[in-house]
Amino acid sequence: MKKSIVIIIFFCFKNIALYSQISSFDFRNYILSNKMITKEVRDFYATNNYQIIWINKENKVNESDLEKVIAISSEIGLSETDYKPISSSDILNTISKKADYIDSIKTEIQITSTAIHFFTDIAYGNIKPNFGFFNLKTAEAYHNIPKLLAEYISKKEMFKLIEKITPIQPEIKVIENRIKNYQQILKSTDFKEIIINKGKINRNNSPLLAKLYQLGILEVHNLNLTDKDFKTKIKEAQIQFNQLTDGELSNALINELNIPIKTRLQQLILSVNYYRWISSITANQTAIVVNIPAANLKVYHKNRVSNEMKMIVGKLSTPTPTLCSYIKEVVLYPYWHVPYSIATKELLPLIKKNTSFIQNGNYQILNTEGEIINPYSINWQSLNTQHFPYLIRQSSGCDNALGLLKLNFDNPFGVYLHDTPGKNLFTYNYRFLSHGCMRMEKPMDIGHLVLLNNSQAIDTLEQKGCLVNKSPTKVIADQQIPIIVWYNPVGIDSLGRLVFYKDVYGKFKWIN
Repeated sequence: MKKSIVIIIFFCFKNIALYSQISSFDFRNYILSNKMITKEVRDFYATNNYQIIWINKENKVNESDLEKVIAISSEIGLSETDYKPISSSDILNTISKKADYIDSIKTEIQITSTAIHFFTDIAYGNIKPNFGFFNLKTAEAYHNIPKLLAEYISKKEMFKLIEKITPIQPEIKVIENRIKNYQQILKSTDFKEIIINKGKINRNNSPLLAKLYQLGILEVHNLNLTDKDFKTKIKEAQIQFNQLTDGELSNALINELNIPIKTRLQQLILSVNYYRWISSITANQTAIVVNIPAANLKVYHKNRVSNEMKMIVGKLSTPTPTLCSYIKEVVLYPYWHVPYSIATKELLPLIKKNTSFIQNGNYQILNTEGEIINPYSINWQSLNTQHFPYLIRQSSGCDNALGLLKLNFDNPFGVYLHDTPGKNLFTYNYRFLSHGCMRMEKPMDIGHLVLLNNSQAIDTLEQKGCLVNKSPTKVIADQQIPIIVWYNPVGIDSLGRLVFYKDVYGKFKWIN
């Protein structure tokens, strides 16, 4: 039977009496004088008065408990191979040479380092999301892992430490449970990947029945379902893959069903560690989190979801960038300064056809000095994408592309959160429709959140509605609320159901 390297370390050193030669005084001096030892390891031993923990005969339970907790790594989306501090050949060589005083101390410290590494990954994840721009303050660790590890070892409750430090973010438990389910399916002796072809939705469609069982949608493989109940299960599958729930076996659903279980497991493992990472930011404060593949926004307050809404994000040709920043101001009745590419590629052809398009759309033309000029004084036919020395600005009104407000935050991409007059687009399941900015379904909710002490400004805005040619008003945010725009392949809906999101931008092609 395969044994982890950690077990080998413990077992081998049980038979070496060197620990009896190591006094607490000598051990303390070694810890304090060796600059290569990490602060976390130093803190751990300082907490327990520099006692030997792992290679001490009297602490028989420690090695067994650590081996057991590390053994569940894969069940919670971690990799057991990350927690093997010494190779088996190194250990055997050490023993054959009758390991000396320093070898024993080094082994003790390496095991401690491994334990801290393992529990730190449980709390904060073993991988961080990629961001095109990151401007958040480094989040302070909200768990003192070395101190907690020492405490729970002394109580002989190392397993309870997992409970203590696992983030309470709602997505994590749901994803962990599905990871366990998929691993059990993959380990089954009769497991095989199933390909679904177009077929009828009934119990005679064996491949479909088997796939729904693998995905956890059916609890029993050979379940006798009525055709009506089977269609209900298809709707559950559509919910799981973020599709419209019409109960039909569409090509889009078949494509999602045919993604291998192994790939789904990799997505879950990546995602659960992303959520562990973000929990360090949302644990003690409020944060706004936009998930691009989900085209949604969630407000987390102390790791609980306090608000969520649909979003419209960037289309494939103009994707929304990933970023981390802070909301710094709310602009009421914002101008829309039309980006150069949109002005020249989309608006200019319409203006050339009919100059009154400018007035009808409540646009203004500004020269390079920022002065408003008469659009009829311009020879529009002479302009093109290479030559356009003007800025097009849309004033406030019911047609303003930014609606009644926008939220500004530092970033190099020129994107922001904003309202929109096109409310009907939120009824679409596919909401990758913008030029990169993010349109909010419920912008006033976020306005109230950011302007917590100035809610009257948002109340007045809602009461007055879309005023034409109203000058923009900037209101400084009451507090520094983080805005995180990330690309996470998995989440849960408002009812706590697991959802896989389509990899719209193709960022996870490496997962297979």
